Amino acid sequence: MAWPPTADEFLRVRDTLAWVAARSPYYRRVLAAAGVRPEELRDYDDFRRRVPLTFKTDLVANQRAEPPFGEFLAAPREEFASLHTSPGPIYIPRLAEERGGTAVLVDAIAAMGVRRGDVAHVTLSYHVMPGGLRLHRAFEESGCLVINGGTGASRLQVEVARAWGATVYAGTPSFLAHLGDTAREMGLDPRRDLHYRVGFSTAEALTPALRRELEATFGIELYDHCGEAQIGPLAGECRAHDGMHLHARDLFCEFLDVETGEPVAPGGTGELVATQLGPRALPLVRYAPRDVFQLLAGPCPCGDAALRLRFVGQAGAIRKIKGVLIHPAQVQAVTSEFPDLGRFQIVVEQAGRYDRARLRAGTVRPPAEPDGLARALADRLKQTVLIQMDVELVPEADIPEAAAAPRFSEAIVDHRAKA
Repeated sequence: MAWPPTADEFLRVRDTLAWVAARSPYYRRVLAAAGVRPEELRDYDDFRRRVPLTFKTDLVANQRAEPPFGEFLAAPREEFASLHTSPGPIYIPRLAEERGGTAVLVDAIAAMGVRRGDVAHVTLSYHVMPGGLRLHRAFEESGCLVINGGTGASRLQVEVARAWGATVYAGTPSFLAHLGDTAREMGLDPRRDLHYRVGFSTAEALTPALRRELEATFGIELYDHCGEAQIGPLAGECRAHDGMHLHARDLFCEFLDVETGEPVAPGGTGELVATQLGPRALPLVRYAPRDVFQLLAGPCPCGDAALRLRFVGQAGAIRKIKGVLIHPAQVQAVTSEFPDLGRFQIVVEQAGRYDRARLRAGTVRPPAEPDGLARALADRLKQTVLIQMDVELVPEADIPEAAAAPRFSEAIVDHRAKA
């Protein structure tokens, strides 16, 4: 899809909305309360301003009130082909005709250079959760031999991957690191005795430091990917490794300013809002998982014209500093490049009419050249986060544990509200 959307893309959204309104009791009620008749929507701006957002809390509350599937359903139970569950729990039935993101994943797999005949080792959970099965189907359609590894049993997984000569790893980067440690405990050299060539990294942050470590350990080329349990796969890296291409075929994706709700342009940062296109057992319209992305401007060297994204973090932890939306996860991606650094805090103050930002970077050990480290960190922050921050090095013990990932609840100290 294009962003901003074309007229043809909007017509597909409007047709889907009419289908959903005719079949889903939940959306029929929500649209009626908002005074929305799908056939009367004129363009995308009309759709965006008039059709309410759907949040995960709405889905959870409705399924609790009307168990097990709530009033979102747009198809009778006898037409279900499978059932997935995501944390909550949230129940996600699937029609036989729903592809479940398979076509999107096949595109993402091809962009990694995976070839027919590769042996793919899938280590996402196959137990209740949808991730493992989604990837399994996509690798099969790509012509791969698939090992349904799942999670845990790391020694057995190493043995199977070695015996079958697995060339593709698919799963979290942390489990790949664990497989490397396990292989060494078994007296194996991960680079020599395992044969991973490429890796589909997903479900966790792939920091630059972790990417370097894993690529050195295994001699593997990792590709970062992202998605969401309810809406499925969203975007993935190509061989240029410069952002993730939006691969959404069966999703209409919006990227909206977290403060104003207005569409953001390439180069800006916006919150994802997704509408599932086509028939669904449990359709979602303008679903907002609270994920925020930076939209990268300019063409990709690979030649793919699809919009490129970089995941920023959850909307709740974001602050606008010096006119730029900043998430602590962006800063962590920079600090993780420096082995001497651990937790941090961003202190924001009002200096006259302007914001002033200071990074209190916690050191896990006394740095050999503290002034040089502070300068290098400030330069990398300016390049990556796009604002200038003063850097203060302090012992990591001076930074509260609540400032750490994944919640980052005390990572930003904003004194502007007191000014």
